Amino acid sequence: MSIVLLTITSSCVASSAVNGGSAGYTCDKYPGVCTVAGSVKQNCCKKTCVNLNTDNLNCGECGHQCKPRKQCCKGYCFNIQKNQSNCGMCGYKCLNNEHCCNGKCVNLKMDILNCGSCGNKCGLNEICCNRKIVNFLTNKKHCGGCHNKCQGNDLCVLGMCDYA
Repeated sequence: MSIVLLTITSSCVASSAVNGGSAGYTCDKYPGVCTVAGSVKQNCCKKTCVNLNTDNLNCGECGHQCKPRKQCCKGYCFNIQKNQSNCGMCGYKCLNNEHCCNGKCVNLKMDILNCGSCGNKCGLNEICCNRKIVNFLTNKKHCGGCHNKCQGNDLCVLGMCDYA
């Protein structure tokens, strides 16, 4: 019976501490309250159970705060708007041919909103070809689309070579 009572007491202590109970059961006095089964906040910082892997106020260690616009991912602070391995959210990794721009993985070689660099937008009648903004209606090397070259002296007019 005492084993059952101990289990119930331990659960009550954890529940009281996790739910902000005023019974005086804080993790600095009772470290076990943070390690109850199912708890994701298994570390104690300033009398509060925290997760050092994800807590922006206690990232990696108690009191280590992530700066503004940074997110705590696996105990390290990252700018998830620019980080290739944590793009937009922790653990979301961009592919090798992609770059993290404003929290989204994009291909700088052909993205019309991020051509060659983040935020470099193509305008009307423009496309992104190999990191360069080109007018596909008049460009002889990219007539009508990327890498569509006009032959010899042919002009590119309205996206067509040798338009007549």
